[in-house]
Amino acid sequence: MFKIIAIALLTVLFLFELFVNVFRNKSRSRPIPEPLNDVYDSGQYIKWKNYYAENIIVDIIFSSISYAVVLSILISDVFAFITKGIDNIYVSAIVVISIYLGITSFVSFIDNVVTNKKIEQKYGFNKATMGTIIADAIKSLIISYALSIGLLCLFIVLYENMGDYILVLFSAIVVLLLLAFIFLYPLFSKIFNKFTPLPEGELRTKLINLLNKYGYKVKNINVMNASKRTSKSNAYFSGFGKSKVIVLFDNLLETVDEDEIVAIFAHEMGHGLHKDTLKTSITSFVSIVVFVVLAWLLAKFPEIYKDFGFEGLNYGFGTILLVNCVIPFAALIFSFIRSYFARRAEYKADEQAVKEGYGEQLISGLKKMYRKDFGDLNPHPFVVLLSYSHPTLLQRIEHIREYEKTFNQ
Repeated sequence: MFKIIAIALLTVLFLFELFVNVFRNKSRSRPIPEPLNDVYDSGQYIKWKNYYAENIIVDIIFSSISYAVVLSILISDVFAFITKGIDNIYVSAIVVISIYLGITSFVSFIDNVVTNKKIEQKYGFNKATMGTIIADAIKSLIISYALSIGLLCLFIVLYENMGDYILVLFSAIVVLLLLAFIFLYPLFSKIFNKFTPLPEGELRTKLINLLNKYGYKVKNINVMNASKRTSKSNAYFSGFGKSKVIVLFDNLLETVDEDEIVAIFAHEMGHGLHKDTLKTSITSFVSIVVFVVLAWLLAKFPEIYKDFGFEGLNYGFGTILLVNCVIPFAALIFSFIRSYFARRAEYKADEQAVKEGYGEQLISGLKKMYRKDFGDLNPHPFVVLLSYSHPTLLQRIEHIREYEKTFNQ
């Protein structure tokens, strides 16, 4: 029965992903809203349609491969056969999770290669060499392996020695680890990218003056060498306390003009002033508690694993069930809630640019970024509702214009 339930959950999630991709594809036939007619010319629009279609096809192919891999694992009882005779619960769990990570990381690597070297490069976005892609994959695998094995062994130790009390202690430990990661994110991000302080000059002076206006302190204003991997542009705010940084992609500095950079910077500063990182972290803490409860339930009923050929509880296989069949369902519920509040935060951050007198510059800067990055100008409302952390470009422009009227009264 448990095997049937797991397969059913996995299949429903896969079909739901296909369903979302169908709605994503509908964006290609949706008309460009009139206020956005100046983003693409006719040739760029046709090119965007082709780019978008190819990305959706690749997403469907690799989601199908991932589904087939996990489905084979669930049906075949292969891990029960591999671990037969291994009496140590730690060794058995590590063997299972190591093989699983190896397989899924390889699929992810091939997906990344196809996406970057076949699609992103075809349309002029990819800047990463094969060496960079391989190096990133190795680094990601090492980090994933260390975190997965470390947390798995910690869970086993606590559950074997504390039983149900694990709910409080393990949740607290994972929350503390998440907090540490948020504080140290600027340091961790250096594993993959190079950061340099924004050079002295008129632009930096404008940005510093903007920060000083609110007595807002950041550790630095950094430029990230995003052009090593992509031609797409972005900016983000991260960290707490003295570790706070605002990061501008080097591509961004080449895409928009100085006042547009100030507008985008004001938006990112708005996230800091509104403590959006802290608010996001709180929702993450709630998610962690829910996920720990789900992990505890999978450990509390060892009879589940007999359906998959094991004699009893296998923590490694429990992790596979958790991340493929159980957590994704809970995450769907959280995605609606988190995406809604994330979009609200973006509106509020846009308002900060308007307050500084850069509303129109933010609009023109966003249009340039969408044009260069091949952004979707009219995504299907269902996809936006489900997963968009940002409002659509049209929604942002309409909100900025409306807020300008209110603010300037």
